[in-house]
Amino acid sequence: MYKVQLDADARQELIRRAHQQTIAPSTRDRLEMLRLSGDGWSIPKIAAHLSLHPQTVRRWIKVFLLEGFDALVTPPRPGKQSAITEAMLTAVHQWLDKGDRTWNARQIAAEVGRVYTVERSVDQWRRLLRREKLGYKRTSRTLHHKQHPQQVAAKQAELAALEKRGTLRNSICAMRMKQASP
Repeated sequence: MYKVQLDADARQELIRRAHQQTIAPSTRDRLEMLRLSGDGWSIPKIAAHLSLHPQTVRRWIKVFLLEGFDALVTPPRPGKQSAITEAMLTAVHQWLDKGDRTWNARQIAAEVGRVYTVERSVDQWRRLLRREKLGYKRTSRTLHHKQHPQQVAAKQAELAALEKRGTLRNSICAMRMKQASP
């Protein structure tokens, strides 16, 4: 039967490791196994409490007794390397910092595809930019570029004259009545 005896320093180390924000849930469960075993719980009781098989609890307690705290940490699983390299991110950083134009995620994806021949989805670029805390500017949808300054000035003058006479409300009501009648 495996029992964990934790002295004050080991208990402090267990508490410190268990309260780390970046700890994996499986590692937190293993530390909980040690804490409960140190408090006198039996292996079947710990397994029932954590909804695990007793053999799993026994294995991790044995690993701790042989190798210590570091053996309980789940190593990161290597995945496929991202096609987006640090050089690409640095270039995107420079494009955004230059400030000579506004960018959106679609334009960044297209520019990276053109320069580096790496095609990634717009959604992936949005997630990556958010994760990297890169602020990119979205273009706003306005009609300012389609307006004629003379017409805008004339309509603003007409509006000001209507407001001055107090007939703005009457003219708006008349326009609504015209639109409503068939």
